[in-house]
Amino acid sequence: MDLHTAERQLQAAQRGGDVEALDALLHPRVVGAGPDGAIFSKEDDLESHRSGALRITNLVEESLDVQEDGETGMTRMVAAVDAVQGGTVVSARLRYTRLWVREDGRWQVLAATIVPVR
Repeated sequence: MDLHTAERQLQAAQRGGDVEALDALLHPRVVGAGPDGAIFSKEDDLESHRSGALRITNLVEESLDVQEDGETGMTRMVAAVDAVQGGTVVSARLRYTRLWVREDGRWQVLAATIVPVR
């Protein structure tokens, strides 16, 4: 699978709250920084979806840039996102920047940042 396909699979897993797919696409040591600056681990991310604390109701890709370089790659995406987070409905335009690594022939996110876009 190429990195473009992996990114699209990740988006679909986020939209669907598919914890199993997210588990496969996130590296065991993934570290992320959310739009509020909070740092989260793989287990934090999976638990937010598993528990329903985060439910993405709409995620529409506005732009996507994909760069592969051997066993590493980067994706930069801007998306309009609607979600329910901690019981509160939120809507935002967000920029996701992800560092990916390929291990055993599959792409996994190793690091991610999510920032608001004005």
